[in-house]
Amino acid sequence: MRCLSARWNRLALTLGLGLFGASSSTVMAQEWADLQITFVYDSEVVPVRNPVAMVKDPVCVQAWGNATPLAEEMIVDAATKGIKNIALYPDKKKSGLEAGDVHPSLANPKAEPITLDNNKCVFVPHVAVARKGETVKVLNSDQTAHNANFSFFNNAAVNPLIPVGAFKNILLTESETAPTPVDCNVHPWMRAYLIVSEFPYANVSDEKGVLKIEKLPANKKITFKVWHENQNKSITNVNFGGAAIELSKGLLEVTLKPGMNDLGPMKIKPDQFKQ
Repeated sequence: MRCLSARWNRLALTLGLGLFGASSSTVMAQEWADLQITFVYDSEVVPVRNPVAMVKDPVCVQAWGNATPLAEEMIVDAATKGIKNIALYPDKKKSGLEAGDVHPSLANPKAEPITLDNNKCVFVPHVAVARKGETVKVLNSDQTAHNANFSFFNNAAVNPLIPVGAFKNILLTESETAPTPVDCNVHPWMRAYLIVSEFPYANVSDEKGVLKIEKLPANKKITFKVWHENQNKSITNVNFGGAAIELSKGLLEVTLKPGMNDLGPMKIKPDQFKQ
């Protein structure tokens, strides 16, 4: 009996059980992590941004004054080689995330709408991020009419006309598999993209190529999609963590430690983008 009792005590300790039930001290609280990546154009020569011809609408030309509007398909900072508007979002099918993995402060979709403005005859921001259950407020800050043609796959397709000084609210009832193009058919050079994620863990790189996502679950493998509108099918061959690696279909798997995780630069060769 003494031997059996000793074995039971060892088993209880192994499973985290007290002799009189579960020990609350062994229940591990979820820890949280922040992520940072810097996307870098791996070439000494950066792409040249072409001017956008807006002559079909004098109001658009006047809005720019003496400045020249430039195409936004490929924006690389000349000094840092940082790539703007690269998106990182949880893959819809393979993210590995569940509802319980969301930080309590992010449990509910934002009540404040996500703004997509028509400003100087371009969409601002060029790449917007939203979450299922949130609302996109499409504004028109110009003195000319616009429309916003959302080519959704899972949400109902919408194409509202936005008069001068007006706005249109669009409720996002579903997440989307890929970024949704948004076009103004009145001004054919205008295009934006909207990322609609199931989880509050998507973001876009800034003008220096820096991308941050906060309050992710730590110690959990998460699969993200790396996406850019000008990618050559998918971003697959990169230099990351000081080594050349392949991202299958643009998918990046990470497991983050608690606290800040600066994953450093992800260098991307020009051949990963359309020329």
